Amino acid sequence: MTKSIRGARGARRVDVMEFWHAPKQHWFVVGLGVLLRWRAEIFLAAVFLASMAWLYHEVGEGFAWLIFTGVVVVVVLVPPTRWFVFSRFWCLVDRHRLRTCLRQARARTMNLDGALPFMLWARPTKTGERVWLWSRAGSSAGDLEAVLEYIAPACYARDARVHRVRKLSTLFAVEVIRRDPLDRSTPIDSPLAKVANLVRKSRGEGTEPIAAAPVVPVREKPAPRPAVVVDDLSDYID
Repeated sequence: MTKSIRGARGARRVDVMEFWHAPKQHWFVVGLGVLLRWRAEIFLAAVFLASMAWLYHEVGEGFAWLIFTGVVVVVVLVPPTRWFVFSRFWCLVDRHRLRTCLRQARARTMNLDGALPFMLWARPTKTGERVWLWSRAGSSAGDLEAVLEYIAPACYARDARVHRVRKLSTLFAVEVIRRDPLDRSTPIDSPLAKVANLVRKSRGEGTEPIAAAPVVPVREKPAPRPAVVVDDLSDYID
């Protein structure tokens, strides 16, 4: 069967995929990895259960759910808290979706042992989120550049980029672009303008009103008189 495939000149080209067996890991290592990946969700679930149990004991079931609903409404209605919660929510989504994308992508993004880069942490930015990764032996940031077109749709974003650290090639980040600040109708505040205003205020510049220069009337020069041409009368006098 292999000879017939190689001998067929007009056969359609098929993408080559690599298959390898990942070594078995100890149950302690597997459990520790699960705890690290789901640490934020586990912490939030523990806080929610502990707070609801305390409210049940103090005020009862009905008032406990009313307090919980009020907190959720306040978080959603207040812009700073809403942005904080939503940005952290997308950071959690990016970590899980990025890991799934790297495991399911066509291009190889792991070393020959089947190990993916370490996902250290994710932080929100003005344009989306930034996920920091630590590459293992046998992988690099260049492997992720080949799957950027898969990372963006996997994270429900508009674009994805790789940010390299010049001083340490092992550390790099994936920029998940969700929004473009230049698309907004409102102007973008520049931090340099704020610094310039602070420096101007500290020096006391620009506080005194601008006085207009005095206006001096300009005298008009008299127009020159036309020259009178007098005929020479010596020719008429004997």
